Formats: sequence, C-alpha cells, structure tokens
Amino acid sequence: MWLSRLTAVGALAIVSVLFAVLTLRSPAPDAARSAAPTPTAKPRKAHRGKKKAAVPVVGEITGAKARAMAVPILMYHVIAKAPAGVANAELWVDEDVFADEMRALDAAGYTAITLQQAWDGWQRGGPLPRKPIVISFDDGYLSHYTHAKPVLRKLGWPGVLYLTTKSIGPGGLTEHQIRSLIKAGWELDSHTLTHPDLTTLDDATLARELEDSRALLRERFGVPVNFFAYPASRNDARVRTATEAAGYLAATTVEEGVARGGDDPFALKRVRVNATDTAESLLTRLAGPRG
Repeated sequence: MWLSRLTAVGALAIVSVLFAVLTLRSPAPDAARSAAPTPTAKPRKAHRGKKKAAVPVVGEITGAKARAMAVPILMYHVIAKAPAGVANAELWVDEDVFADEMRALDAAGYTAITLQQAWDGWQRGGPLPRKPIVISFDDGYLSHYTHAKPVLRKLGWPGVLYLTTKSIGPGGLTEHQIRSLIKAGWELDSHTLTHPDLTTLDDATLARELEDSRALLRERFGVPVNFFAYPASRNDARVRTATEAAGYLAATTVEEGVARGGDDPFALKRVRVNATDTAESLLTRLAGPRG
C-alpha cells in the first residue's frame, strides 16, 4: 500500500515539474500581445518626415472662370549652382534659390498643378485652385531628381518634365529616376528625341522627332505624354501643324507671358526663371502685367 502511495506522489511531482518548465518557456498572454505589432505602428512610419504626398489638386474654381483662368507656366533648366565659366550660366538656378522660390510661391497662395490639370480647367471648366501655377523643367537633368523633386515633394506639388529622350541614361536621368518622378505626381511630356531646331528639319525628320519621342515615352513609362515643348522655342506654322498631327494637345514656347485657355494651344507662353532671379523678383514678375 505504502509503495503505491509513494509511486503516486512521485508521479505528481514529475507532472508539477513539467508544468513549471512549460510555463517558463511560454510567454504570458499579456507579453505576447505587447510584443505583437499594434495598429498604430504603420501610420507612424507613414508620417515620418512630415512630407505631403503629391496628389491631384481639388480646386475651387470651376466653369467659365476656370476656362478663362490665367496660369503661369514657369520654365526651369538645371537646378544647381552654375560652375565658373560654364556656358549658358543663366540656365542654372541654385538649388537653395529654387527652394526659396517654391516656398515663396506657396506662401503667396500659389498651388502647383500639372499642365494636364490646367488643360482640363481650360477645356472642361476645372476644377482649378485659386492661384494655379505649373512648374516645368526642360531637357531632363539629374538635378531635377536630386534637387527639384525633394523641394516639390515637401509642398505636395507636382512638376512637369519636358524630357529629351537622349537624356535618358548616363549624364541625364535613369529610367528608375524618371519613374520615381512620375510616382511623386510629376507629369512626363516630350521635348523631342535629340533637341534640334525643328524649323530646319525636313518633314520626315520633323515627324520622327515629334512622333517617335512621344511613342517612346508612352511605351516605356505608360503615361499619356499629351504636351510638348519646342527646343529653344524654335517653331513656325509648319512645326505647330506637325506637332498637332503628332497627337499632342498643346505645346509651350519660351515667349514670356502667362498662358490662358483662349490662347493658341500650340504657342503657350511661359515664364523663364533664370539664375539672376530671386524669390522676391519672381513674385514681382508674376504680379506684373500678364501678356
């Protein structure tokens, strides 16, 4: 009898030891829940850096007012400090000055939009913001990605990149960088294949520069490419007709002034921003007579 009782006590002791070991090896329910990801973990990451996402603008101006609205289209080239002795130094805008200009525009109540959004306002009656502005960049320089993109991204603003296709690759922008700009809300438009003087080309070469550049960008990046910028603004009636025949909705020049919906869509004016401009001088120019 006493042997049976001893055996039972021993078995009970073994069970107790096993239970204690298992309890120590398994996390308590509260500990497991505290270690698991919480619903607030992901939103914190999304807000890191406090950057606004570039999104389509929901404007307040619609109808006839939107169709008649004046929209300044700024034109930039290189966003970097010009090296000493560089050719065409006026085309280089220091990155700090560019950032100052964008902040000044924002403080003055401007809202950047794409040219497509301006076009939709002119043609369909909006919506457009109260003070729309288009920030366009010609050619396709690396600084558009490294310097312009971060500044515009902080404001939640898109840019418009008029890309010469020969600028894709070494010395210009990679496909990855161009896709990153598009993802950030930028509009991609054409600036020809090789940046020639279009008025000097025969009809076949002219058509190739206009049509093939658009087709290449559309196929490679999957975007509409509805707008065009004439290289060095060189255009005439024949070039404008060919541009329309190539499928573009409108084209921009470097003729100084503010674009309007009632203008010739294939001769839209722009405001050229030079190295000598400052945030103050740019705002003064925009507030001046709008030809």
